[in-house]
Amino acid sequence: MPICQITTNVQLSDDKALSFKVSETIAELLSRPLGHVMTIITYNSSLTFGGTGKPAVFVYLGSAGSVGGKKNKPIVAGVTELLASELDIDPNRINIFIEEIDISQLGLGGKTFV
Repeated sequence: MPICQITTNVQLSDDKALSFKVSETIAELLSRPLGHVMTIITYNSSLTFGGTGKPAVFVYLGSAGSVGGKKNKPIVAGVTELLASELDIDPNRINIFIEEIDISQLGLGGKTFV
């Protein structure tokens, strides 16, 4: 169950449309069903990176499986490409943190997955 949380200081004209695009990209990159992907996009004008308030993005991507090691390279490339294009920002201002989540730490519908 991939969880993608995006925080940016870029004002979005249609955050829901971007959320759908991100979800589709994550599902494809992680080979997971779209119905299992959760995406949250938050605007935060106080986000800074490198000592400036220039346009920037922080991405947290957690998943039980499908991430880690060499798997992360195409994930980082794909997410960066999408966000740089959609938000019209320098790819070097997009920071991504990927975390492997233990399946026992996830719950849905009042139940855990183990």
